[in-house]
Amino acid sequence: MSDTVEETARGGEFEEEFDAFYARTYPWLAARAVMLSGNRQNAEDAVQEAYIEAMRRWPEVRTYASPEAWVTTTMRRKLSKDGRRWWFRWKPVEMAGTTVPAATTATVEETAEALAALRALGTLPPRQRQVVVMHSLEGMSYRAISAELGISVGSVGSNLNKARARLSLMLDVSPELGRPTERLLTRTPEDPLTAALYGAAEWLSDGFRPEARDGFRPESRDGLRPESRDGLRPDARHGLRPDARNGFRHGAHDRNREGR
Repeated sequence: MSDTVEETARGGEFEEEFDAFYARTYPWLAARAVMLSGNRQNAEDAVQEAYIEAMRRWPEVRTYASPEAWVTTTMRRKLSKDGRRWWFRWKPVEMAGTTVPAATTATVEETAEALAALRALGTLPPRQRQVVVMHSLEGMSYRAISAELGISVGSVGSNLNKARARLSLMLDVSPELGRPTERLLTRTPEDPLTAALYGAAEWLSDGFRPEARDGFRPESRDGLRPESRDGLRPDARHGLRPDARNGFRHGAHDRNREGR
């Protein structure tokens, strides 16, 4: 077999492998990005760019102990970098203005719990939201969060405590581990607040799953989506979509896909 044919065959194998990786990891990554940023547009752009970078470097990234961890870190760093431009304009209602895809397999109770957790998360200042998602949802240590965000370990702890206190109050759960109160959640895990965030992430993941089945968009293989090169999709250039002004809305999946 000639070198050219062998390289072509290997390239096809890498492409199939990357597509499988994308289909497996996209729903959860997109869910975490939304919860970190509080804005679906920013989240999807960061996820898109993280996968583009992973695709370009796939022969190297595929050899890492955890390619998913690499893509996740790339996504978070992209969100942090872009976030500095809009943090000063942050308002507590910002995350509530984000449309999210409906989880088709969720029960009414699961949907209610997920939306309640997302709305509560949206009331947190950006730094508190970052820290609580990275620690409670992603399981990162104080030191790891400190290194990635460029803040002190003490600041990580302070932001986490403030975030947990507010979320616990809004969701009517105990901020202490293993001491559940009468609350919205139907589960009784050791840490009900972490369970609330995890349940919201699972709900979002289920909503994003149809997009993963479509595969990585062909136009992305040569760079960003055409309509994203200017920073925003057409339907987002004039602010919030009309159907998003009254809080988190589920069932907007098809409408958002058409807007791409």
